[in-house]
Amino acid sequence: MKSNILSSLIDLLFPRTCFSCNDRIQNDIICESCLNSLEFLTEVCPVCGAYDQGKTCLICQGNEFQFDKARSVFQFNKMILNLIHDLKYDEMRKVAILFGKLTEDYLREFNPFQSVDIIAPVPLHKVKKRSRGFNQSQLLTAEISRRMNWPHEPNLIQRRRFTETQTKLGRKDRKKNVQDAFSLKAKLNINNKNILIVDDVFTTGATVNSISSVLRQNGAAKVFVLTIARA
Repeated sequence: MKSNILSSLIDLLFPRTCFSCNDRIQNDIICESCLNSLEFLTEVCPVCGAYDQGKTCLICQGNEFQFDKARSVFQFNKMILNLIHDLKYDEMRKVAILFGKLTEDYLREFNPFQSVDIIAPVPLHKVKKRSRGFNQSQLLTAEISRRMNWPHEPNLIQRRRFTETQTKLGRKDRKKNVQDAFSLKAKLNINNKNILIVDDVFTTGATVNSISSVLRQNGAAKVFVLTIARA
């Protein structure tokens, strides 16, 4: 009885609001209206996963990607932006659980990656991870791994050097910024393994392409990329 009264008092003083639209909610983190408005990204470029009605997109023209297939669950919009921001900086675990559930629904409906031997996150440099306290991509891979029963290797890829944030860089500078920035964790054998790399947003593909190159050099059979959103 006391716990129910305390819970009601907390809800009265600090009402729960939707992470997206700020409407009041009873549970979860986004309201039913916002949840129902989310639509899976299905019309994609067959190479990079960009939204381009199934045709090869402008990003892929003149680029040689090292991964075999990339898919994004959602098109980038304000709602997804707000949720990804919360994933990185605020209620990260609650958002990771939500994204994990939505990603599981997407994967089971469309089955884009028929065989995954290892799922791994895009790594943060140890300085940035220490500052933030966690790696948001690792929260996602842990949740997806649990739901899909895929072997999880959170430290498969490591950053060899600190890199400038990609957010404000152009395409050429993004590629240069992450060139030779990654390495495979010592003593890990990925020969003939299918590896799924997970990140929050796919923009130009420079980061995941650099990682894919490392995995290729170390004998990976196939490299797949999965992101929550496609910018």
